[in-house]
Amino acid sequence: MTLNPARLALFTDWATTLPPRPLPRTVTPVAGEYYLGYVARLADANHLEFSELTGALHDDAAVTVHGSRRLKQHEHERLAAAASQPLARIARLCWPDPAYYLRDIEGFHRMLRPACRRCTARYGITGPVPCQLPPHQTICRRHRLWTGPAASSHDQQLDISPFPEIPRAHRRHDALAQRHPWQLADTATGQATAAIYRSIRDGTWIPGQQHRMRHLAPGTWQQDLAAELAARPGWPDHSPGHPAIEIAIYPDVIWLAERILQTHSTSHHSAP
Repeated sequence: MTLNPARLALFTDWATTLPPRPLPRTVTPVAGEYYLGYVARLADANHLEFSELTGALHDDAAVTVHGSRRLKQHEHERLAAAASQPLARIARLCWPDPAYYLRDIEGFHRMLRPACRRCTARYGITGPVPCQLPPHQTICRRHRLWTGPAASSHDQQLDISPFPEIPRAHRRHDALAQRHPWQLADTATGQATAAIYRSIRDGTWIPGQQHRMRHLAPGTWQQDLAAELAARPGWPDHSPGHPAIEIAIYPDVIWLAERILQTHSTSHHSAP
């Protein structure tokens, strides 16, 4: 006797548990959004407990039937079915590697930044949506808002429309990320930031930087700068700083990072 006499399907096809039924309400995924954050929004929209929804989405048989290679795709498919969303949108969520995520959960969450508040408002989302954004994605070009590392809340997504040099610097930053490995570009940007912090600490404060800082933080820019320099006496780490200072020095950071990468490329090609 055979369980599949007509051989209409592989055993692994029908042994897999059925996908979850679509929920009554859906919410639009945001590219780069942490997938558990999306599940929380989906649960809230359907008046469900977070644990209740995650339990329904979890498939104990998936590891046995699919193995680890297709497990993530299976998770994507189940969430897409429950949310009634295209699979491509679900795949664009942030699905961190558990081996990395579980080693430093708090560190991972510190890396997340809210998506542009005006972009998410178009979908009816009023609260911040934590996303894993690429290091070079520092502005929303559509809405001219700063979304760099220091923009850890909606209030810190400052308007950069008075400064056309910021989008120009962002385009150069994006080009650096395209031409070089992202780790190398990110390291060069960190080195450039450290050098400019040292210059400011030594009294070299470029007029363009002062102009941007005064516009972004009128009345408090001197105190903000002093507090930032006191908090970062040496090499600036990757923790969020002050968005006005981050924006004020951004064009000079990218200019210097370009020179650092040019020097690196020249020395690399000239090495025997």
